[in-house]
Amino acid sequence: MKIKKFSATTEQEAVEMVKKELGLDALIINIKKIQHRGMFAFFKKPRVEVMAAFDEAKGAARAVTSAIEEREAAAAIQFENSKKDIQEAARKAREEAAPKDALKNDSEEKIQMLQDMLLTTSDMLRKTQSQLSVARHKSGGETRRYQNNLLQVFYDAMIENEVSAEISREILDELDHDDLTEKLDLNFIAKIVYNSLVGIIGEPEGLQTRKAKGSPQIFAFIGPTGVGKTTTIAKLTADLSLTKGMDVGLITADTYRIAAVEQLKTYGDILGIDVDVAYKPEELAMHIGTKKANCDIILIDTAGRSHKNSENLGELKEMLDSMADIDKFLVLSLTTKLEDMLDIVNSFSQLCDFKIIFTKLDETNKMGNIANICHKTGRKLSYITFGQNVPDDIKTIAPGEVAMRLLGL
Repeated sequence: MKIKKFSATTEQEAVEMVKKELGLDALIINIKKIQHRGMFAFFKKPRVEVMAAFDEAKGAARAVTSAIEEREAAAAIQFENSKKDIQEAARKAREEAAPKDALKNDSEEKIQMLQDMLLTTSDMLRKTQSQLSVARHKSGGETRRYQNNLLQVFYDAMIENEVSAEISREILDELDHDDLTEKLDLNFIAKIVYNSLVGIIGEPEGLQTRKAKGSPQIFAFIGPTGVGKTTTIAKLTADLSLTKGMDVGLITADTYRIAAVEQLKTYGDILGIDVDVAYKPEELAMHIGTKKANCDIILIDTAGRSHKNSENLGELKEMLDSMADIDKFLVLSLTTKLEDMLDIVNSFSQLCDFKIIFTKLDETNKMGNIANICHKTGRKLSYITFGQNVPDDIKTIAPGEVAMRLLGL
């Protein structure tokens, strides 16, 4: 969404500037008069400032739609012309055949051939129109239209950032009334929409950072394969150990991937922290018991589990059930489709309670699924990661920052 201000001596001049630069599809968001300041302000004419918005992607989509409509019209004209030509040829064939019985059979064959051509042309037109209809759908399809241009700007921005239409309409539809349309200004609408998104995302909950040897906080990290659990644990460990001066205990139960064990051990060696490996639930309980006396906090890595594999989820549940009073974090990648995210959350919800960590923000420009998951599942959020640098590329999710991004601000 492109937003730009235009200044002129009159409102009409400013609007003409908008049309000239942004086109007829531009949305006028706000119009206000600007009084000059200073000693000579009295002698200067006031100016008018117009704020306008234009969706470049939609402009392209409208161009595609226009081209499609032109193609449809051309195809229809071509069909009608072909139809007339074939019908005229058939008429002439009949006239020629009338006085010449000897050529009757040949003429009938010619007429039949022309009629077949007409049917073929008609069928081709139907296929062309079907293809053009699909193209129109892919070029943008229908969208929600609001009376207030500013509501439309925010709706388009949220949809562009992959916030679900359900959430977008839930926030904006209540504002789209005749008695409110003329009264709402930029600041008022922005605050309402911003606060609504912040409310949906909710306040995040990170790791407890109190020093408590003998009764440390214990956290386990679960989730599908390849979402970045081990790297996330390394980032948190480095921050807790180096920045906050805490004694961190590391345990890995990810014994399905040798590389995962070695990766965590490498980080542990750099930070001077021993990493214990648990192959069975009883070994996990033993390692926790051993580390409690000397650690302020214990982090546990688990093997990535497919949410579609009930056997693997059963093994994970057995491991988790052996860990009493342990908080869990489900790690999800922002590059995963929303439908798959929801399936993952629902599957892991059957095993335990958890908060959510989002990873791989550096691999996508869209943050809409953060709001979508919160809205659909009601789960609490925790951290977000945005790169491979340890420990820098991780932070607690900031609802306000996410809301600003979702609104294109």
